[in-house]
Amino acid sequence: MALTRPVPTGEHTTTTAAGPPPARERRRTAGYAELPPPVDVALRAVRLEAQLGDPADPANRYGLPALTALQGTDGPPAPADLHAEFLPATAGGHFTTAEELVRVLRPLFRRSPALGHAWAARPLLATTGTARPAPARPAELAALLGPAALLAATATVLRTAVYAVKNPGGDDGTARQWHGTLAGDFADLLACESLTAVALRCLDLPAEATAPLTAAVGYVVPLLLAGIHNDLELVLNETGLTPAGLEQRTLARLSADLTAGGGWPDPAACRDRLVTALPALAADGQPPADATTLLRIGERTVLPPGPLPEDTAGHHVLAAALATAAAARPAEGEDGALARAARRLRTERRTLRTPCLTAATAPPADPAARALADRQALVLLAAAVLGVRRAADHTTFLSSPDWALLALVRITERLGLPRPPVPADPRDAVWAELARRSSSGIDCDVYATKSLW
Repeated sequence: MALTRPVPTGEHTTTTAAGPPPARERRRTAGYAELPPPVDVALRAVRLEAQLGDPADPANRYGLPALTALQGTDGPPAPADLHAEFLPATAGGHFTTAEELVRVLRPLFRRSPALGHAWAARPLLATTGTARPAPARPAELAALLGPAALLAATATVLRTAVYAVKNPGGDDGTARQWHGTLAGDFADLLACESLTAVALRCLDLPAEATAPLTAAVGYVVPLLLAGIHNDLELVLNETGLTPAGLEQRTLARLSADLTAGGGWPDPAACRDRLVTALPALAADGQPPADATTLLRIGERTVLPPGPLPEDTAGHHVLAAALATAAAARPAEGEDGALARAARRLRTERRTLRTPCLTAATAPPADPAARALADRQALVLLAAAVLGVRRAADHTTFLSSPDWALLALVRITERLGLPRPPVPADPRDAVWAELARRSSSGIDCDVYATKSLW
């Protein structure tokens, strides 16, 4: 079954940008981020963003006007000190964890995934099989940088679309109709970022334990982003931004990078690897004793001392998160709706078990096996949403049930499952958060990071 965009859920109206009052007191992004990294990581990210300069400046070689006009793969040189981000501390570098590396590089990724490949993934791939100092498993890390870069760049265009909708050149009522669409896109972005962040954190597990999860990220993230790009193009057109303008050119360049791959792993090749991994994805395994640490994105991973179980794998961490969410019996309301959605998705995972185990000999091109890979990727995406939301600091937006519920509604619709009942349309609260971030200069990432520009 190919991934499809969710069907409309009916007429939709939203509240004002202020939105309904939050269900719980939330930490506002007074500092660098709602989920801040260590201070030195934040400082290096801010320094890189400052080095890149104003993205709208036509005279800036790192600005969007110059980057969208680039032809081929050549671009401006990287800052001289960027190479230290890929060296471990023992070699005089700054590298600590894969997740923190992505946070440092996000200002670059927001500008151009192609430039991100040239400055980040290419140097990492060049160290594979050599004695040069590099993070552990550089090829797998480089493969995850691609989805991370595409997500960051898409978030930039989403912020542009939100601004256009909030400040329409024409009829305000016409612009308001896009609130629900952009809220759904935001939920999809957060879902994809959650899965990608968990995969980055799972690089602390043994190498053979993370390959299926890395393949799932490389397959499902670009496919969901293609649908988001279609929405963003429609919104930019409808709000009066012309194809010749910087906003549309930025989206066109990003969509071209997504289609051409930009040097990143091909989604079709990632699906082939998922087909190969179907028996492993269906089999029961043992997550680490404190698997929740791998779901607390933004915090340093602390695995229990001693050897891990032999059958530990990244996808087992997500399977356990799905089982935990499905076993919950909260009161009615949004938390109850999340638990019901989790039980529906747990049933889907159980239904996939037998056909996936019997697909061990299926070739990658087998249509039935590909359909199973599609569904397994979406179940992993849903499990990441449930696990990350449940493990999140309760003072952050990431702990809110609204974005998670909206993301799960869209995932179940892509799976062709009945839409889980919800007590209220979650798009209102998600749009309110998106509008708040647009007004406050906050990125559309899972960490709610402030940006300079």
